[in-house]
Amino acid sequence: MRTTRWIVASLLALALPVAAPLAGLDRQAGLADVVDLYVADFVATAATGVAMNDLGDVAGTSYPDPGCGPFCLPPLETVVWRGGVRIVLPLPPGFNEVHVRAINNQGWAAGFAGFPSTQTHAVVWKPNGATYQVIDLGVLPGTTKSEAMGIDDLGRVVGWSTTNNFPPTGAPFVWTEAGGMVDLSAQGFPDEQPLAISPGGSVATASAWYRLGDPLSVTFLPPPPQSFMIGTYPTAINDDGDQARFLVNTGPQNLVYLFRFHHEGTWQMVSGPTGGSGVYGVGSINAALDISATVLGTGVVAPGPDGVAEPLQDRLSSAYPGATVGSGGPMNALGQILTRVMIGNSQRLMKLTPAEGCESSCIVVSSMLIRGTFVEDPSEPGSCSPEGEAYNVVRVRATVKDENGAPLQGVVVRARFLDDYWTNKVVTATTSPAGTVTFNNKGPCGVGAVAFLVDSAEKAPRVFDRTTGIVTKSVIPD
Repeated sequence: MRTTRWIVASLLALALPVAAPLAGLDRQAGLADVVDLYVADFVATAATGVAMNDLGDVAGTSYPDPGCGPFCLPPLETVVWRGGVRIVLPLPPGFNEVHVRAINNQGWAAGFAGFPSTQTHAVVWKPNGATYQVIDLGVLPGTTKSEAMGIDDLGRVVGWSTTNNFPPTGAPFVWTEAGGMVDLSAQGFPDEQPLAISPGGSVATASAWYRLGDPLSVTFLPPPPQSFMIGTYPTAINDDGDQARFLVNTGPQNLVYLFRFHHEGTWQMVSGPTGGSGVYGVGSINAALDISATVLGTGVVAPGPDGVAEPLQDRLSSAYPGATVGSGGPMNALGQILTRVMIGNSQRLMKLTPAEGCESSCIVVSSMLIRGTFVEDPSEPGSCSPEGEAYNVVRVRATVKDENGAPLQGVVVRARFLDDYWTNKVVTATTSPAGTVTFNNKGPCGVGAVAFLVDSAEKAPRVFDRTTGIVTKSVIPD
């Protein structure tokens, strides 16, 4: 284990014990110097995430669980998980669809309402107690539709406002609650679509970067490396102007490669090629020039200031056997990376959190047994139908021990049952004198695999160690 460098995280008010997720990362230290191992913190099932702030709040989309298993399709909702609470984002008047793209450290979210191919309006969601207030940002004069691309920590939203005609005519904008929507090109900034914005208000476009409020800060990008072109491919920028970008190769296959742009003016390739049909995207680039991204459908990190892409999968704790890491989303100041992790047979929206192994006074889930049974409907043997009475029963037995292998009594274990549809059932139980704990779940049939995931195990002053043992297992009921 490498030596960990600590900072006092203003987001947390207490010192965390050794086995807990790291409280914060030294933003000037490269990721490779700080993080060897990640554990996975559950956000949601049947969900995707697009943005995350330094508090760990996540914006994305999610299906609710109506308890109907495979026999219904609940509505896909645009949501924010704020402080762990799922909040559905409201619609502005006149629209029946919204899309979220960003969330800042004050919890404000930005995106757009409407269908991208027709009429859209940029929108902001402002925290209002336990819910959100939606603000329709409208459009610039002479244009007919707009979309927000991002929001900084001062509440400044950048985006693009354009027409529906071909060729379209548009302009970049910045919106503030006090000043409304303003044409950035009229202020001396490039007449190009903003691709990304940093927490402090640095903006990236296809040919330049600049700081909001300062037209003299416009800096045009140097030519890309030979045989590459700059475009409007996925991009992230930090406050200093360092960027993570995909550049396209000018060869016949038009392959894209992940690059790190140092604001001093140099380009560095950090990943191999991704084809036009491959899944790719940029999560973030922080002050230490650590990059999180997706290459060929796999989450990667490229440690700063000049490290190359490494699979996140290689840094996931062995306590998640069979789990695979999907996309590499944004990274926050706590070092958490938003991603989707395969638990059982389905991907779950999760945050990879840096962690260290526990050395003393530990709690370890040392073993786990899971069994699933399909209970038939006597009137329809072997069938599973919405009108029938068939169901699944899943039983889990886990053993909890200390770091020396001794059973632990009185540990409160909090876990959840997940299937391949919408089920997200939280369960809690306390270990016996033998250190064992049992959970049972009765649920819909026909839901594929049923997974079990341990979220926490508590008995003061001990700490839960997810860097060893086993915290998840799945079964297909038979």
